Amino acid sequence: MMEEKKTILADYGLPGSIFDLVAGEDNAQLDKWGYQTHDIFKWMAFITEEVGEMAKAISEYTFRDGTSKEIEREAVQVATLALKVAHMIKGVSYRENRNGTDNGQ
Repeated sequence: MMEEKKTILADYGLPGSIFDLVAGEDNAQLDKWGYQTHDIFKWMAFITEEVGEMAKAISEYTFRDGTSKEIEREAVQVATLALKVAHMIKGVSYRENRNGTDNGQ
């Protein structure tokens, strides 16, 4: 019998509710900003800003009186934005670039 593959999250024993947190954050962003269609560089700027906030939360947790909840909150925001980029790129089936074409391969 073949052993069932585990995801990284399952390997670490993290609950499925982590995905629920990401879905909730996505809904909160949709409520606040509506459906967003930014170019990939703007999305990267947003992700970078959130990674900076996550780094600050980690520093506060490590060296001051920061909380693990704040790290989780920032990590969920990073994950949500990264998934938005993945979703956007998956929808791009064909585009021209400097080297000719990119058909998603």
